[in-house]
Amino acid sequence: MARTRHRFRLAVTAVTAAALITLGAPVAAQDGPVVGTPPVPNALAGWIGTYVEPEFWTSWATDAIADGHFNLPYPTDPVKPEVFLPSVPVAEGSNPSPLPVDHRDWSDFTYEDAGATMTIPSFLLTTRTDGVVLVHDGVVVGEWYRNGYSENVRHQPWSVTKTFVAALIGIAHDEGLIGSLQDPIDGYLPDLAGTAWDGVTIENLLQMESGVHWDEGTPVLVVNTQVEQWLQLALDVYTDGAAGQTRNEFLAALPRVYEQGSEFRYNSGNTQVLAWLLETVYGKHFNEVLSEKLWIPMGAAGDAAMISDRVGDVVASQGLYARSHDFARFGELLRNGGVTPEGRRVLPAGWVDAMATMTEVSGGQYGYQTWAADLAADDAFTASGFQGQKISVLPSDCLTAVRLSYALGADIRQGDDPLAPDAYGFTVVTYDEEWQRLLRAVADELGVCASGSGVDPVGQPGGDATPVTGGGAALLGVGVILAAAARRRRRGRARTA
Repeated sequence: MARTRHRFRLAVTAVTAAALITLGAPVAAQDGPVVGTPPVPNALAGWIGTYVEPEFWTSWATDAIADGHFNLPYPTDPVKPEVFLPSVPVAEGSNPSPLPVDHRDWSDFTYEDAGATMTIPSFLLTTRTDGVVLVHDGVVVGEWYRNGYSENVRHQPWSVTKTFVAALIGIAHDEGLIGSLQDPIDGYLPDLAGTAWDGVTIENLLQMESGVHWDEGTPVLVVNTQVEQWLQLALDVYTDGAAGQTRNEFLAALPRVYEQGSEFRYNSGNTQVLAWLLETVYGKHFNEVLSEKLWIPMGAAGDAAMISDRVGDVVASQGLYARSHDFARFGELLRNGGVTPEGRRVLPAGWVDAMATMTEVSGGQYGYQTWAADLAADDAFTASGFQGQKISVLPSDCLTAVRLSYALGADIRQGDDPLAPDAYGFTVVTYDEEWQRLLRAVADELGVCASGSGVDPVGQPGGDATPVTGGGAALLGVGVILAAAARRRRRGRARTA
């Protein structure tokens, strides 16, 4: 058996070496041809590493056959609105906040999930995860990457971005630009008077209780609101406004479907209206507001990017393309009540508590653009995004954790009886519960907080935290991305006040 495994590893090495000779060795880790993707040589080397792992295919088959979870069997996020929509920058500052790196030895660490004994590298492989970063008491104690990603490559976080929007609302409220969270949104955005948004309070927007229609969960793409918006924005971009809609035009046309405050319904339109509010009260593009009020003050070490419409209005419910350590810095800011490691207050006192106070209407699962994570800890909360993106905070355990992933699939057997007609549906499976069980085990392993570790803030991944593993020979997919990127139009972003 050992000889067979050795021969298999030699074969893997030979395949990888051949790919690198053909495509070029991995390059210094930066974005690839599309924002949020690794450089092509790194991605291909990583993808091959994933495809030749038996555990990847074993878990895929088990999920599909035994559990009814059908994940697309390729190691990348296939949903890329950034290919056909403009990108705008989020500038970093010149003084990044310290994030010390002192990796522990995790080689003997395991956790239990569904009767199986798992490791952190196996979590990445079997849950379609590109990266995990663990920060304990302000120190990066472990990080793992696959599929060509590293701490220097930006990643799509999807709706993790919403929690950044909520943080900015707190800042604007503290600065007096928002009078009260009970104010109706049309008092700040007159274009929404007489629409479905008329009278909706800012707090109901924050809590996903606006009453306005939005359905991004349906697999029927022709009625999926998010897909519809992307198409309208793209039409507007590529016809120079002759067809399609801008972000604000699309939002203003949505209908109301229930009384505000009476139901919790997840709605990315709510977050985009909050971004519109921030753009209005600050008189700037959202990406500029984010940079000046949060990204630079919290000490982000790198820049970020977001997608926008033709006129520069940002689709702020998704897509803050950034690096794993900067996501960790934001999580640490939340864990410390809005204060950086240097003692600089960025968020108003009490605002993080408000964000993490879960509502009765949501069944105790949602606050201000923030989710509960009560399987991990009673006081845990998380910024959460499509396909399993997470910035999870366990305050009592002094733990912040980042997960960047591509877990897109379908739950094809939702009922208990696989032969029942109603046992089949379409639900994205993102392994959220396993992520929380992993964090609980990590917190127990690390133990109590021990402030003042005093390690060097400059470090490199080591031990298990190897930056290159993962992936597949999805050459066709890369070709599509490259071709689409080449067709993208570079547009100026002039905005009228």
